[in-house]
Amino acid sequence: MESVLKARQRLRRYPELLAECSAPAAAYATCVLTKENVKLKDCDREFQQFRQCMQKAAHRMGMLGLCIRLALIIYGEIHDKLSVVQYTDIDYRVFTDAARHMLSGSSPYDRHTYRYTPLLSALLIPNIILHPTWGKLLFSLVDVCVALLIRCLVLAKGSSPNTATWCAMVWIYNPLAIIIATRGNADSVSAMLVLFTLLLLNRNHILLAGIVHGIAIHVRLYPIAFSLAMYLSLSRDSCSSFIKRDASFRLCLTLILLTGMCYAAYGYTFLYESLFYHLSRRDIRHNFSIYFYLQYLGSESPIGIIQRLFTFVPQIILIVALSWAYGCEQDLPFCLLSQAVVMVAYNPVLTSQYFVWFLSLVPPCLPWLTLSSRQAAAIASLWLAAQLAWLLPAYWLEFRGQDTFIYIWLQGIALFCANLAVLARLIRAYQPGDISKVE
Repeated sequence: MESVLKARQRLRRYPELLAECSAPAAAYATCVLTKENVKLKDCDREFQQFRQCMQKAAHRMGMLGLCIRLALIIYGEIHDKLSVVQYTDIDYRVFTDAARHMLSGSSPYDRHTYRYTPLLSALLIPNIILHPTWGKLLFSLVDVCVALLIRCLVLAKGSSPNTATWCAMVWIYNPLAIIIATRGNADSVSAMLVLFTLLLLNRNHILLAGIVHGIAIHVRLYPIAFSLAMYLSLSRDSCSSFIKRDASFRLCLTLILLTGMCYAAYGYTFLYESLFYHLSRRDIRHNFSIYFYLQYLGSESPIGIIQRLFTFVPQIILIVALSWAYGCEQDLPFCLLSQAVVMVAYNPVLTSQYFVWFLSLVPPCLPWLTLSSRQAAAIASLWLAAQLAWLLPAYWLEFRGQDTFIYIWLQGIALFCANLAVLARLIRAYQPGDISKVE
């Protein structure tokens, strides 16, 4: 009877929204529930039919997610022509201008405020020669790849295909992920590289993982904070010291080669704009960061050593502590999720696209979070409420010219507290290795 009870628990978690799979689901349920003691292969034919139906439905849902993104790209083009408040992210226009400079044979850094790798501007050259929405389409396709990587990673960690599909759907239909990609932000590329690195590590492709991790750091600096946890995850398994050294060597070699090639092409300007600038970046207009008002008040003076320590030391301590606490292969996705939340919460500059850093790492951890639907909704509502409350004074400052700096700062503090509260709740809810509840 114990096997029957477990089968019933699994059936309660099957996706009820996939109406087209109701018939094979009912056939499988009938087969399981009518047997006194279900054996391994008793209902295999019914289960295989059900799984094939689920896979086809998941494929259609993935295509629907892409269609939603395409529709929003078209909407964004119309919206931008009719409204003062633009749908397209200002960074996307920066990317396009940098690509135009590169296409003409000059430096992408001739475009003021371009702070990224030249590889990104090279990817967006079709914006000039094909169509201005090329980059948005590319980032949307990458977004779908992120969902596929999430599914592969959850499967590799031992969950069922149905659970893996639903984890992927959480990303595909995430409104923030959809909006950020279709507005033309490139952080989905970094998310894809981080998840690909996790998948390679899980499948024991250590050397290739080192190369991909090096590319991820070159594209966006923040994945470097994951390096210690990744190394510790190798140190605590049966991986030989030679392979670990070789993986570290390939990581460094990849970074050196990419950095060296870009430096040879664009000189010190590349190093400053894509690397050094982000270590001292300030946004005195407005941003989500808890340090925003401090930067605004001190905008006339250079950043001192005390301010730098005050800004970076807390998050460095927390990142190292989380690396030691969760730095093993089994816990690595949750370790990176926790570290990403810390980096976002403590970052001196924080805008909406930074949320992709940790939102893309939530779905791979969902099967191991003991949260009810009500608890998950409460956490999401708390975080969204803190963010939405910030947007109102930010709108009055940006578009109405009202002095709302104090209110923006207070709402930034509220969002900071919400981020830490969410992290604390996730840590309490995390139950590594418990697969039975998600099968």
